[in-house]
Amino acid sequence: MPSIRQARQSFKVSDGLNRQLSTYALAASAAGVSLLALAGAADAKVIYTSTHQVTRSHVPLYIDLNHDGINDFLLRTTYYVGSSYSKVGLSASGDHNFSNVVAARRLSRSGYFFSAASALPAGARIGPALKFSLRHPFMAEELFQQNVRTSQYSDLGQWVSKGKGVSNRYLGLKFLIDGKVHYGWARISVTVAHHRQYGDVTATLTGYAYETVANKPITAGQTAGAVVITVQPGSLGSLALGRE
Repeated sequence: MPSIRQARQSFKVSDGLNRQLSTYALAASAAGVSLLALAGAADAKVIYTSTHQVTRSHVPLYIDLNHDGINDFLLRTTYYVGSSYSKVGLSASGDHNFSNVVAARRLSRSGYFFSAASALPAGARIGPALKFSLRHPFMAEELFQQNVRTSQYSDLGQWVSKGKGVSNRYLGLKFLIDGKVHYGWARISVTVAHHRQYGDVTATLTGYAYETVANKPITAGQTAGAVVITVQPGSLGSLALGRE
């Protein structure tokens, strides 16, 4: 019978992840934490980060999925005032590398086509089968007529949900590590205020994760199990990353 070690699926983690796991061990030792608490870290295939961040007007919210010091994605509030209408919204896009992209669909209204970021449910499979070809998709938008002084508006996007917003939906993410494609997700809730002003559409980021095996799909919302290692702000993860 093959040994347990032979039966395990082998995979190559990035140099950045290897350095990060080594830092975890050093930080744990310095903090007096038993290295047994890190058992299985080397076998982890999903790196999950718990967080709580809210978008602010004029300030992009960056996501560094693999904690290598390079931002991979960003969320941004948007605002536009034209002669006939004003537009308030929220967008998501890759950062640093053109190959970092968000899962999106093409929507149409009144003959116009839009690139809209997909609002995926928990359990969705994020991988090569999703569409990642659309650049700079928006998440949610509200449109107001300039000559109508009421709260009447129209909305676009899967994250606005007829003006009600959404709770705990997932952005599908595709990005590169050492030139190879990896998949991930970001858990986001969106609120909509309908006040015709900058920041009406707000996103709250509560977690994100990525798959360490290149080209392997990841399950949206998976935060527990033998294949997951969790980094929590204010815990050993933050210490290891030099934030405390």
